[in-house]
Amino acid sequence: MEEYKNINVENIKIVDKNGTVRIRLFNNDHIPPAIMDGKDILPGHRQEDPIAGLMFYNGEGDECGGLIFGSKKDDEGNYESYASLTFDQYKQDQVVQMHYIDENGQRHYGFSVYDRPNMPLPELIERTRDIQNSDLTDEELEKELETIWKGNTSRAFMGKNSKGEVTVQLSDSKGKPRIRMVVDENDIPRMEFLDGDGNVTYKIPPE
Repeated sequence: MEEYKNINVENIKIVDKNGTVRIRLFNNDHIPPAIMDGKDILPGHRQEDPIAGLMFYNGEGDECGGLIFGSKKDDEGNYESYASLTFDQYKQDQVVQMHYIDENGQRHYGFSVYDRPNMPLPELIERTRDIQNSDLTDEELEKELETIWKGNTSRAFMGKNSKGEVTVQLSDSKGKPRIRMVVDENDIPRMEFLDGDGNVTYKIPPE
C-alpha cells in the first residue's frame, strides 16, 4: 500500500466496488450538481456561491446530504460567511440541518428539523414546472403548488438568531410556530404558546 504525507487536489470521488460515487470532496471550482436518479435535478444549483465541501451519496448514487462552507467579501468590506451540515430524506431534501450564517456581524446559527413531502423530489420539481407553465390563473397556480408541496415545512429550530436571542421554536405541520422558548439579548427568559395565526395565547411569566 502506498502512503502519502501530502496530497494537493481539487476534487476527490470515493466510489464503491460498483463505481457508484458515495462521497465527494470538492473545492469551489468543482461544485457537484444535485444528482438524483442519475440526473441533475436542479441545474445551476449552488454554482453561484463560492463553496467547498463534502457531499454524501446513497447506494443508488443519489445525493443524501453533505457539508458545505464558504464566504465572500466585496471591495467595501461587506462580508457573508456560511456553513451547513445536512442529512436528507430518501429521494427528498434535508430533514436535519446544522447551519451558520454571518452577514456583517448579523449571525444566525443552530439546529433545524424539517418535514418533507412523500413524493420524490425529482417528481415534485417536474410537476412544479408543468404547473408553472400551464394556463392557470395566479390564484389557481398558487393553490396547485401549495397542494403538491404540502408537508414541506420547518418543524423545529434550536439556536441563536440575529437579534441575539437563544431560542427553541417548535412548529405545527403547517410550519406555524406554536411553542417558543427564549432567553433574549438581556438575559430575560420567556416561554410562549401560540395559536395557528401567530397570536400568543399563554406566556410564562405572564404579563
